[in-house]
Amino acid sequence: MPCLHDKECLMRCCVRLTIPMLCSLLAACASTQSAEESRLLKLADDIAAHGDYATAASMYERAAEVPGGDGVDIHVRLGDAKLAAGDFLGAVDSYRAALKQDINNADALFGLGSAQLRLGKVESAERNLRHAAPKIDTPAAWSRLGAAQALLGQGDASVTDFSRAVELAPDDADLQTNLAVAQALAGRGSEAVALMRDVTASPLAEERHFRSLILVLVMAGDDAQAQSIRIPDMPVSRRQSLIERAQQIRDISTPSEQARAIGLAMNQ
Repeated sequence: MPCLHDKECLMRCCVRLTIPMLCSLLAACASTQSAEESRLLKLADDIAAHGDYATAASMYERAAEVPGGDGVDIHVRLGDAKLAAGDFLGAVDSYRAALKQDINNADALFGLGSAQLRLGKVESAERNLRHAAPKIDTPAAWSRLGAAQALLGQGDASVTDFSRAVELAPDDADLQTNLAVAQALAGRGSEAVALMRDVTASPLAEERHFRSLILVLVMAGDDAQAQSIRIPDMPVSRRQSLIERAQQIRDISTPSEQARAIGLAMNQ
């Protein structure tokens, strides 16, 4: 008959066997969860790359629901997808969730500022974009900061930011156009006109670039040039309509309101 000592030995052996088995089981579970998260993230990234941002957002949400899958990166990716899908309030929530985990995360700050800008919360957007842009240092970051500052009437700061965007992507005609418009808003009409003449001299110039040329000419007080400058494939009536709209913008008393009006005009 086994003694008490033998029973104690047997129990210790069982414990030693159980702990490694439990550890192996937990590791297997963690590995399965990690694999599911990776699968969902890859699927979401692929869907987003094809432009279906709403579906991509739902995939990112599923990835965030996997135990241990609510990290900063997932919340930022989810915010990016919601922002691209036009769900600006949802994007704000996602970026805030990321910032709760890492208050200094530049991508989350940039996304939050971008969403706030689309929601018309310009002061909040400018504050967050001002912190994010130097860290990210991309044309998009400086352009959105420049747009926010233009809407706040901070003309010189806006020109500085758009200039940095152009430095990073010197061949981008749209960035050059944004800089020219910022220059016009800041009262630097001759610089704006010269830049837009360069942009529209390119064989790659499109109608939106010629529309901006008309705008900066009128903002600079050169209505005659706006009337006579050669613009391909633009009916006279269309040109006259653009000139009249630009004159209305020029007559607005404050640069911040001018910037808002230009934003509306450029979207028409």
